[in-house]
Order: sequence, then C-alpha cells, then structure tokens
Amino acid sequence: MLRLFLMLAVFGITAMLHTKASELDSLKKVFQGLPSEQKRLEFLNQAAFNLREKNPKQSLEWSLQAEQLAVHLEDSVQLVASKGNLGWVYYRLGIWDKSFRYSKDAYLIGTKIGDRKEVGMALNNLGSLYYQRRNYSEAIQKFKEALKVGYEVKDDYLIIRSMNNIALNLSKVGELDSAYWYAKQALKRNEAVGAVYFNSFTHRVIGDILLSKGELLQAIRTFERALEVSSNHKLASFEASIFHRLGKAYILSGDKTKAKEYLEKGLKVSQEGGFKDELLHTYQELANLYHALGNVEKAYEYHRDFIELNRIQDEANDKERIAVLQAMFEVEKSDAEINYLKMENNLKELEIRNFKRLVAIIAISVVMALFLLIRLLVLNKRLKQAHRDLERKKDVSEIQRKELEEKSMELAESNRMKNRIFSILGHDLKMPVAQLKGVLELLHNQELSKEEFEGISHILKRNVDGLFETIDNILIWSRSQMEGFRVQPSRVKMIRVVRPCLELLQYQASSKDIIVYLYVDPDEEVFADPDLLQIIIRNLISNAIKFSNKGSRIDVMTKVEGDILKLIVQDFGTGMSEVKLDTILNQQVLLLESSAGTEKEKGTGLGLSLCKEFLSKMQGSLEIESKKGEGTKVTVVLPRLTNQPVLPVKAQ
Repeated sequence: MLRLFLMLAVFGITAMLHTKASELDSLKKVFQGLPSEQKRLEFLNQAAFNLREKNPKQSLEWSLQAEQLAVHLEDSVQLVASKGNLGWVYYRLGIWDKSFRYSKDAYLIGTKIGDRKEVGMALNNLGSLYYQRRNYSEAIQKFKEALKVGYEVKDDYLIIRSMNNIALNLSKVGELDSAYWYAKQALKRNEAVGAVYFNSFTHRVIGDILLSKGELLQAIRTFERALEVSSNHKLASFEASIFHRLGKAYILSGDKTKAKEYLEKGLKVSQEGGFKDELLHTYQELANLYHALGNVEKAYEYHRDFIELNRIQDEANDKERIAVLQAMFEVEKSDAEINYLKMENNLKELEIRNFKRLVAIIAISVVMALFLLIRLLVLNKRLKQAHRDLERKKDVSEIQRKELEEKSMELAESNRMKNRIFSILGHDLKMPVAQLKGVLELLHNQELSKEEFEGISHILKRNVDGLFETIDNILIWSRSQMEGFRVQPSRVKMIRVVRPCLELLQYQASSKDIIVYLYVDPDEEVFADPDLLQIIIRNLISNAIKFSNKGSRIDVMTKVEGDILKLIVQDFGTGMSEVKLDTILNQQVLLLESSAGTEKEKGTGLGLSLCKEFLSKMQGSLEIESKKGEGTKVTVVLPRLTNQPVLPVKAQ
C-alpha cells in the first residue's frame, strides 16, 4: 500500500507542477513523511523523472540528492536511475560534458548490473547528444539499440521515445519512408498508452514527412491534429513549431489566407516564448508568403529578420556543437587522466612499501618486453601469411574473372544458338507446313487433279521428311541440354542400329536415285547408348544423301583397329571447303550454319553438333575428311567389345 501511495502521489502532484508552484511544497511534505531512506530514494528518482521535462531545475536538485542517497545506501539500481535522470536534465540545460558523463555512467552501470531499462534510457540520452552534433547515423544506431532494449523489457515509454527519435533522425537524412513507418508505429503506441508529449511530437514528425513527399492535404490534417493536442495541454513550444509548418503547407496548397493566420499566431507565440528556432522558421515562411502576395516591402522585412536571426542561431548552434565535442573530449580526457594518476599512485605506493619489488618490476618489464617482441614476431608472421593469403585470393579472383568471361562467351553463343533456332522455327519449319497446307486447300477445293498431285507428291514427301528430321533434331538437342539427361551405354550390335536408319531414309535416297552400300559385320558390338548412336548414324547418312548428287552412291562400312570400331559413311557428293571443315573440326561452334543440299534441302545445323556431343558422352569421337567437289568421309570411332573380323554384308 505504501508503494502504491508513493506512485500515486508522485504522478498526481507532478502532473500539476507546471501550473501551481505551491504543489511542490506538497510533494516535499510527502517526501518527508516517508518512513525509510529507501522509500525516499525511490520517491526522489520517480519524482525527478516526471519533472525533468516540465521543471528541469527541480528535477536536477532531486536527482543529485537521489545520487548521494543511492551511494550511501549502496543501491546500484537506484544509482543508475539517478544518473540517467541527471544525464537527461543536463542535456536539457545545455551542460553537455555532465550530460555525456552521467549518461555514459548510467549505461555502464546499467550494463554491469543487468538493468536493461536504464540501459535503454541511457542509450536515448547518448543518441540525443549525437543528434546535437548532427551525427545522425550514430544517433540512429543508439536509438535502434534503445528500441531493441525497449522491446526486451516491454516498456512502452522507452519504445515510443526510441521510435520517435529514430523517425526524427531518419527524416534528417532523407529516408522518409523508413521515418514514416517508425512514426506510425510510435503513434499506435501513443494512442494506446495516452502519452501526450509523444503524441504531439509524433504527429509533427509525420506531418514533416508528408510535407516532404508533397502530400499537402494529409500533412495539413496531421499538423492540425498535433496542434490540437499541444494546445489542449499548453505545450507552447510545440504550438510554435507547428504554426510555421501549417503556414508553409497552406502556402504550398495555395491558401494564403490560412497561411497568414497560422504564421501570425506562430510569430506571436514564438516571440512571447522566446523560441528562437521556431521564430527563425516563421520569419522565413512569412517572407515567402508576402513574396507570393506581391508585397515586396513586407517580404523584404521578414527576409531581413530571417537572415539576422539565422546568423545568430548559426553562431549559437556552432558553439553548441563545439561544446558537445569539447564535453565528450573533456570527459574522455579526464577519465584518462584519473586512470593515469591512479596508476602512478599505485606504482609509488609499491615503491615505498618495498624497494625490493623494483627488481621484480624490472624483471616483469623484461618479460613483458620479450613477450611483446615475440608477439610482434608472431604478428609479423601472421601479416606475411595474410599477405600470401591475399595473393592467393587475388589468383582465385583472376581465375573466377576468367571463368566469368568464359561463361559470358558461352552465354553469347547460347543466345546466337537461340536466335538461330528461332529463325528455324519461324522460317524453315513454317515453309513446308505452308506448302502442305496450300496443297490440302487445293485438294479440298477440288482445284488440283490427281495427276497434278502425284506430280508434286514426291516434293511434299521430301519436305515433310526434312521437317520431321528438323523437329526431331531440335527436340533431341533440347533434351540433351536439360538437367538430368543421362547416357545409358550398353552392349549393342552395330548392324541393329544401322539398318533402322537405312530403312527410315530409304525413301529419301530413292527419290534421288542414290544407292547405299552396306559393309557391316552383323556380330560386331560396341559399348554405347543405342538410342543416341541411332541418332548419330541417322544424321550422318541423312547428310550424305542431302549432299549427294542424283544417281550417286553412298558407302556405309565398319573397320576394326585394335580395341576400337570405326563406322565410316562415305559419299561422293559436293564435299566441303577447307575453311568449313576447319570450323567443324577445330572451332568450338555449337550451332553450325546449315548449307542447302544438292536439291535445295534445308537443315538446322544441329546434326553434326549433336553427333559430336553425343559421341563425347560415350567416349567416342568424330573424324571428317572432305574435298570440295569429291565428297565427304565421316568416321564414328567407338570402343569395341569383340575381336571378330569385319565381314561384308550384301550391299543394299
């Protein structure tokens, strides 16, 4: 019951201190009536916390008393609370060195004893000091650490304060979307817990963000909401800061009457309250307003006032930032000096107590020197090792760069291949289908006689066969490029692979009066994938027919050389030039430019690429000999599984 009474008394009385000074005496009477020093200490810290925005001087007095009492009682929890209060009160009073010292002490003590809430409050104090230096990035980091702590301890005050500070600093560095998000989150918690000061602050930050984004109507509504809250609770400094913002928003929206009304109110409140920062902005917006109204004389007057006050404020701000820097430096310097003096004093005491320890100190110094020397040698060795590692990494990076270049070249070749295939799909495949469609339409309309159809049927058959071969090669190639494609080699007789290919291409050969002679041992076996081998042989024989003249011949034979078996396809057609042969054999070309056959047959250029790729997957190879005008000899080389001699089969 006593603790409950204490809390109610602190909150109830301090809530009215800004209007009734006599209530301060009532608060002191409550303090004097507390039964123990511990209760008084808790009362002082809570009262100082509640007064530090409304009455900083009284908050300072009680915080100092709380600090002394906490030291006397050896209460580290209340000590860190008092130091946190002092850090913020000194910040409000502009005494930067003490603000930094007490905030730092609160952070260190809070961290040591595990008081996470006070750690979060101290982080907010330190972040505010960085904000004062305009070091917004460091300030944001401190406030985010404080926010994390607020979530850990589930403290709404700490969470809202941290979110508002993050939003403010993010808006200063132009990260408006992030600032808006934090401000909206803070507003939700504001409304839930009814934090008046933070509510007005949050609405003002949101209004600034909306104004920066050009969302004038929403900005005006938000500023008016902030003004309503601050006016109801007599927060004059906030009123002044919102008046000039509303004036600017109404100028931008074109409502100069409203702008003038709010700016004149802001001018009055700023002058009466001595709010120089808000007065500076009010002068600037009044100059803009009268310039827009065409009143040059008034615009000049306010612009002159703005320039003069801005000069004064810049000098004051520079002094404040220098004071903050100097305060931080002085704190660190004094801490270092104190530590140094303590160390020196300890050394003198040791020297006085026992001179003999000097020898030990010298010995320790020698050992330390040796240790440092060894340490330096180790560090030097590590540095050299790090240098070698860096060189290795550079070598790896160079290899990766070359691999990237190779991948880029492969990608370019892949794009060329894609374009070539699209060309085939768009032209070479469309033409025979279009021819067939035209003939079928003539037949359907009975515009083509039976004799005429028979006269062109062999052409249609040849075109359809070519279309089938083209589609089949593209599908096979596409399947070979997919992940999961696997070669399945097995024992296979060569004759069982060759014969189906000849049967499939019989009509193609007959249409050109070409005779194919077959010399293949019926028992000769190879170790290969029968499906892929059939694709290879079919493409080679098809190419031989394609580039053979009418009435020519083609020889298909096998030849044994040790542990390998060679399948030879020899034609006596047009042959190839040395340049094209070199392109096929030696260069890395994935998609060859297809040449027209002796009767204008077309292809995709995929055939030989498929043959080379599939043979490499089966530990085989492809050999080509050709002379322009004399023909081409293509040899498939595969591992052989028997040692039987090659016996000629009756020519087909």
